[in-house]
Amino acid sequence: MKRTILSIAAATLLVVACNHTPKELTHDQLHDSIEVLETQLQKVSPIDPVDTALGNNMLALCLQYADRYPDDTLAAHYLHRAAYIALSMDLIDDMVACYDRIIDNYPDYEKLDECYYEKGIALDNAGRKDQARKAYQDFLDEYPDHFLADDIRKAISLLDMSDELLLEFLNQNGEK
Repeated sequence: MKRTILSIAAATLLVVACNHTPKELTHDQLHDSIEVLETQLQKVSPIDPVDTALGNNMLALCLQYADRYPDDTLAAHYLHRAAYIALSMDLIDDMVACYDRIIDNYPDYEKLDECYYEKGIALDNAGRKDQARKAYQDFLDEYPDHFLADDIRKAISLLDMSDELLLEFLNQNGEK
């Protein structure tokens, strides 16, 4: 019975989120809608692609929340979640915009180091070497003694290698 009530509540919130633009939702409705979508997204296997409609809705709601409630403690968290969703949907520019908003507006965010790091890695993986270099350098400027700093320094040195040289380098270092 409890499970049925929770399912009905979740379905109702999802319908509210899908049938109203985020602008119409109250603070609590917006928060609850994000939480419902988050639950839905957690059910998806990490190797499966994010459903486009679900991902776009989550992205829109998270951005709306951060726009409307920038001083709320959840704003940075929702932007961070939006960055993950954008990356999983291969929306690199949206991902960068989310990370930049966190970096620029939430200097006390507890996962700020992750934002710098994840931004650099995602840009590197997307082949945006110049942007990745800058993101990596920004990470090192902010966190020179971070436990990942040496890895980031190595990543910067590998940015200019061709694919062939990179494979050769990885093969040589993998044998040691």
